[in-house]
Amino acid sequence: MKSRAKKIMTPLIKALFALGIIYWLIKSDKLDFSSLKSLLNPVVFISCISLVAMNLFIVSERWRILLSSQNIKALSWPTFKLTLIGNFFNFAMPGGVGGDVVKAFYFAKDHPNSRVVALTSVLMDRVLGLFAMVLMAFIVMLVDIEHILKTPSLFTLFIFISSLALGFVLSLALVFSEFIYQKNWIRKIISPLPLKNKLLKVYDSLHLYGQSKKKLTWVLLLSLVAQSSSVVFLALVGKAAGFDVSIWTYFLVAPLGFMATAIPISPAGVGVGQAAFYFLFNLYLQKDSNIGPTVITAFQIMTFFVSTAGAVFYLRRKDRVTSQE
Repeated sequence: MKSRAKKIMTPLIKALFALGIIYWLIKSDKLDFSSLKSLLNPVVFISCISLVAMNLFIVSERWRILLSSQNIKALSWPTFKLTLIGNFFNFAMPGGVGGDVVKAFYFAKDHPNSRVVALTSVLMDRVLGLFAMVLMAFIVMLVDIEHILKTPSLFTLFIFISSLALGFVLSLALVFSEFIYQKNWIRKIISPLPLKNKLLKVYDSLHLYGQSKKKLTWVLLLSLVAQSSSVVFLALVGKAAGFDVSIWTYFLVAPLGFMATAIPISPAGVGVGQAAFYFLFNLYLQKDSNIGPTVITAFQIMTFFVSTAGAVFYLRRKDRVTSQE
């Protein structure tokens, strides 16, 4: 009974949290929905839909390459459908399930002998996607280092991003290192922990991804391309809405903002994204502007629109899980 109540309350609390942030942004004139009228322009609308669809397809291909590195034969179209299903669940059931879990669950059902790979591939996909966001932000800040050094708050952010990038590099190096794997150092750390057998299986599977350096390179490149398509989307909407902002500003703010939306405290990052983009744009521009909430709201609307195809694919599955199961 408690478990069922928790399943209901968790997404409800997250939804209320997101609505609360949106309400605050609207009441304080930080989010003006009238700015989104530009999306009704046919050229802007079609361009935005195309960029979101391309972004999701690239993300799907990134996952497929990770699966192929584990000798799992996954085709582009079925993988893309699972990606859309997972993305839809990010909006529909953000609390108890989550899109990544749904995606992994149905992949495991389609490939019964690959349950561990299904889990670790989704985990590695998310980690490398976040790493690409940090890497892009770090590179753009280096390019604009003169501006960064002149602004104390941005320099503090640069130190944080640099530390985060270094942390990702070291963590991935530890997991992929053949020397450390052969010495069993990480195994010795995991052995005293609860669920050690499952954790060891996950570690073994994650380590295998490091055996295919070429495919890992492709995954990172695809992540950067996917991020770039999102940045182009934001810049397109910003320009259509009448905001005069340099493309470099979008390239810096977008990865950091999307990292905030990845934190699972609201449905698909709604609310959290608006607050994060508002803060980051204003921090970088050094002035008050509602460009951040405007462009991320447009992105979320279009992503939801494209992700509804995932609901269709989910309903067509004969093995779909209902809330009663």
